[in-house]
Amino acid sequence: MALMRLFFGVPLAQDATTALESVLATVPKQRGWNPVASRNWHITLSFLGDTEGQWLNPLMELGEQAAAEHAATAVTLDSLQWWPSENRPRLLAAVASISTPLQPLRKQLNAGLRDLGVAFDGKPLRAHVTLLRLERGVHVDDLRLPACNVDVAVESLALYVSETVRNEAGRNEKAYRPLWQQSFESPPPYGHR
Repeated sequence: MALMRLFFGVPLAQDATTALESVLATVPKQRGWNPVASRNWHITLSFLGDTEGQWLNPLMELGEQAAAEHAATAVTLDSLQWWPSENRPRLLAAVASISTPLQPLRKQLNAGLRDLGVAFDGKPLRAHVTLLRLERGVHVDDLRLPACNVDVAVESLALYVSETVRNEAGRNEKAYRPLWQQSFESPPPYGHR
């Protein structure tokens, strides 16, 4: 079977997407800044990278088990940040300074991946949504960023595949398509982290 670039993530509900679109609209744009299509916005929990297709069913079963054992929650994207740093910006992210509500779910996913023998990126979780990417060599004239305070209801878990597709302008771009998605049982505790 062919390799697929996979990751577990949290899809954004429409209200969070609309709020992030409003925040992004206040960021002055420069040539070479490529916005990520809002349909691709998500919070990555566990990045697997290139994975054999034979793992799809076990991965979906792992996701089902994790979703069944965790309640919905919420995180707040409370700042915009240049990553990896202001000195060398490559992307703009809306970042949650507190990722604690997502840690138990991520821990269970990573333990399950380890048990399956599926490789994954073990970097610490920094819950974020990538809003735009900078082309190589592009300089940022003004690093100041507007305020961001967007509540994200964590209502479901998805297993995504990253694919290269052609956009309306005929250029290749990344698209993140859910292969599997399951909602959590209880409603998110708004106002709680």
